[in-house]
Amino acid sequence: MSFVSESPRNPKDKDIKVDIIGVPAILGDPFKTWNTTRDHHPYQWLGPSLQAEIPSARVLLYDHLKPQERSIEIKPTEHPEHKATSEAHAAVELAIAQNGVEEWADRFLDTVRKCRESAHLGRRPIVILCHSTGGVVVKRALSRKPTKKGETSLASICIAIVFFGTPHHGSRVFSQLEFARPVKNKLNLKFEMSEHLQADFALDNPDLEAGNHRFGAASLGIKIWNFIETRDTQLKVLVGEETGGEYLAKVNLLVVDDRSATMTTSDVLIEEEEIKKMNTNHVGLARFADDNALRTDFCEDLKAYIKSTSAQDRAAHHFLTTSIMTDVKVSVHQFYKMEVASDARALLVWSVQPTLQDYLDLGPSECLKARLHPTTEDGDHTNGTVKPYIKVRHASEVSAPAALETPHISISAPTGTVASISGESPSPPRDVESAVLNAPTIILPKNIHTRRPPLNVAAHSDPQSAKHLTPASITPQPTSAAIEGDFETALHPAREPRPQRARTYQAPSRSTDRFRWVHVPYTHSGWVAPVLTTISQEKKNMDLHRKLLSDSVWLAQHNRSRHSSSHARFVRSACKSLLPKSTEHHHDELLSPSSSIDEAQLALYLPYLHWDNFDQLQTRADVIRKRGDLPHARPIDREIAKGKSTECKLIWQYLHSKWPLHTRRSLDQYGYPALRNTAVRDADQVIYKQTRNPVLPESISTKGSSMHNISAILRAARGSGPRPNKIKTMSDGAAKVLMVDQLWLFVVDSSTVVTFAAPKEKNDDNPSDEADLLTLLYKDINGDHAEQCNDCFDFAALAVTHAVKALLEHTDDPNLQVFRIFEEYISELTEQQTKSFKEFRDNSRLEVEYIDNRDDLNALLELRDVEDELKTINKLFLEQHKTIKDMVRQYKELNLRQLGMFGRLLLEDVDKCVEYYLEQVSSMLTSADVAQNAFEKLLDMKQKQANIVEAHLAREQTEVAADQSRSVMIFTIFTIIFLPLSFFASVFGMNVSEWSGVDSNISSYHAFLYMGTISLAVIIVALLVAFNKYTRRILQRIWKKMAGPMSRFLPKIPSTRVQGLVHYWDVERGSIRESPVQIRERSRSRPGRPQTRGHDLQHFFEKSNFT
Repeated sequence: MSFVSESPRNPKDKDIKVDIIGVPAILGDPFKTWNTTRDHHPYQWLGPSLQAEIPSARVLLYDHLKPQERSIEIKPTEHPEHKATSEAHAAVELAIAQNGVEEWADRFLDTVRKCRESAHLGRRPIVILCHSTGGVVVKRALSRKPTKKGETSLASICIAIVFFGTPHHGSRVFSQLEFARPVKNKLNLKFEMSEHLQADFALDNPDLEAGNHRFGAASLGIKIWNFIETRDTQLKVLVGEETGGEYLAKVNLLVVDDRSATMTTSDVLIEEEEIKKMNTNHVGLARFADDNALRTDFCEDLKAYIKSTSAQDRAAHHFLTTSIMTDVKVSVHQFYKMEVASDARALLVWSVQPTLQDYLDLGPSECLKARLHPTTEDGDHTNGTVKPYIKVRHASEVSAPAALETPHISISAPTGTVASISGESPSPPRDVESAVLNAPTIILPKNIHTRRPPLNVAAHSDPQSAKHLTPASITPQPTSAAIEGDFETALHPAREPRPQRARTYQAPSRSTDRFRWVHVPYTHSGWVAPVLTTISQEKKNMDLHRKLLSDSVWLAQHNRSRHSSSHARFVRSACKSLLPKSTEHHHDELLSPSSSIDEAQLALYLPYLHWDNFDQLQTRADVIRKRGDLPHARPIDREIAKGKSTECKLIWQYLHSKWPLHTRRSLDQYGYPALRNTAVRDADQVIYKQTRNPVLPESISTKGSSMHNISAILRAARGSGPRPNKIKTMSDGAAKVLMVDQLWLFVVDSSTVVTFAAPKEKNDDNPSDEADLLTLLYKDINGDHAEQCNDCFDFAALAVTHAVKALLEHTDDPNLQVFRIFEEYISELTEQQTKSFKEFRDNSRLEVEYIDNRDDLNALLELRDVEDELKTINKLFLEQHKTIKDMVRQYKELNLRQLGMFGRLLLEDVDKCVEYYLEQVSSMLTSADVAQNAFEKLLDMKQKQANIVEAHLAREQTEVAADQSRSVMIFTIFTIIFLPLSFFASVFGMNVSEWSGVDSNISSYHAFLYMGTISLAVIIVALLVAFNKYTRRILQRIWKKMAGPMSRFLPKIPSTRVQGLVHYWDVERGSIRESPVQIRERSRSRPGRPQTRGHDLQHFFEKSNFT
């Protein structure tokens, strides 16, 4: 196990930015694997040739065998050392045969680490090219975690992996003995594959699938190329005849088929896997089928990827992934029955919260064990006695007597067996059902003294007298007595009971366990398969989750839009029960397939109403927008990576992955998933406008009736239209918005249920957990005396109940009383409508403030918003109603198997609640529709009234125009009379030489010539300016250049420009229309001039919003 080739030799060369490692098949030749031909000449493409094409890379070839193992050869038969070399060869082969994939992975990992540590390479990225079974070795090595503090994991520095025909899911050729010698000859292996290796590469090997599962979690951020063979490989195998003879035959078959060569399955999720099929056999994959053009194209792609990826980006990506896996806490709850007489019917919860990484590595049972373990810390005593740890032992088990050096109390299951004392503490078994459980220390008051039976050998005069403590000499007593602490009575029934002692803690056991609940926060579709696979691996049954993750049950329920908006991704509401094939059921097999195990299973997807703070909604939208601008998660945003928000980290990492994160959706995002952006609608929610605590301006009175303030409040709440005093609001962080979250629930078997639900993220400013689904479920079940959860199906029904009722019935915050807020808002708008009608009725003088339609228009728009949100909520309730009805129908079939007996009653009860919610929404929709119709009629009447006023104004303007026409006519008559007189007086008044008699004066000829020429020029220019656009543009440019510097010297003319927006109701179309109006008026009024009614109306229409 070493690197047998290195190009270039100096690993510390400053030009080297990446290491490329070539890994052959297990026992394969590190040189011949990569040999190909170019121009009909053999050459090795992975080595100096590749380094010449990628100058920034150092190429290393790895050999799985040690130099002494590789160099050993068997001498020919006639050679004197033939026997010795044969024996040495057999010994080496026998030693190597003990190694499986795990041991070869240890070798590879140890070699890489020593090589990098010796050269002090730090975090220089690596690219690994592996052929055949060597790819499985690389995957196992990358899945390993650092064993020393400060050590760098191999996955954190690996940026790309290239698999050439790797059997990710096993191979029939590699796992069968008859192919051992043909495979050795074809792949140039040093030795034949051992039985250990053949078992490791068996089809559907659980260990192989578990390795794929671990690699899938570690490969996030690593680019993966998978090359797949499409041509058969010819192998010479020994074929047996029916007569007993044997002969060699050539067999053509795929060594690794498409299914096994493709890593991604429903269980294993690989983000950046690229599949490439090559027209060659298994051996030719690593040689690119001797196609130089194909190899060159791949090298160019690899070079471009290496150039685009830096060590810093990979380190930041790995840091973000690690941070997410350690920040996300998985809740594991073990429900068990309390067997104490005083609380015999209580259902208790034994809970732990491991990190997601610990859960995937250890499994739920090991995480629960971590809470109960033998404690040897100082001070861990009870009344001066060392606290024993408790082991739940089955009735059939018998503890062997031993020297009682360390006390060990073993309590049997409740089958009439006894508690025994032995001297040696056995190691905790791996089986979950017989797990060693360490009871927590019971802290007693100092003034209470308890007496316990002697627990050491010194209490007996004869060591042999301890024989009476063996199980054979003890009379069986009920376990409850031992649990309650009455050990003296259990050991010596003839004696009188001693004074009451402290009661011991009862931990979960096989006899008291009911079921286990695993809750994963955040609805990330990429976590469903790993979480369920972990449970299957722990129970050693990989069929547990296969049907739950099948296309018809899981993938077919996903909705994805054409656009990339995150709110368009969700799982459609559905409930699918999977019954065993032996069960006669009547539902459609396509809609709900049968279970892959002998137990019933369930998959449930349900949307439910929840809430969030407005600032968190905006923060989430900002992160989604920022992440959407990038094609990949790299480069990582530093603020997000170092921040405290786990949700923001998840969005950045998994928003656009192959199995993406399903983010929380606002009410409008749920109702309109096809919209790309709902920011405007989100800021217009009724709950948000009613919970942002506005501080009213001084112009709004706080005393007396509120009817005068409704218009100002509505305008302020909508945030539109000009206002003299803008309403100041509190921080939007205190405002609430409605959200629609998803509940994913899987009943894996009769003892395990898994849920996924996105939580409302808490922070220092808003630590509230109102209507939290996880909290409500935990409080309802822990200490349950009603026995409403006897199995996982009862729990599923209870989860649906709390999801439906969480926000509507389990919150004390007045700002989250959804129905009451909607009813109050509709009442305010209805009151505004009544007020407007009365004001319009009393408007006999056509005053401006009572004809203005802005307030009524705002109220109408608010009613439309209310109606739209109520319809969206109604849509949500209809989905829940349909899903619950389907659950009730399927629970009837489950009841035949004595499953979900209490759950069916819960579902029927919550179904009635949903029907009641639908009735409330329908009632509010009716009220909103009535108020909306009233406002439409009011706007219509105001528009008609405005038309009357406009007609009256038109008549007034017509009269004024007639007066002006008469004035112009009189002026024209006077002009006609005096114009000729003025002309002749001007002509004969000219001082020309003919009429003055002075020869020095200008002649009349020249005077008329000048007058005619100048007049003609002025007329032509005036006509050009009047009728030619090009001339006007030239004059405008000249005027701007000349008048600009002179404008400060010119007198300013007082003028006023009023620009508004006119709203009017279109009766024919039945909708609100808007048109821009621009009015310009100059101050022409004379001081002291009386204002007439016509002037009042004209001023009103210039200032108002009517046409």
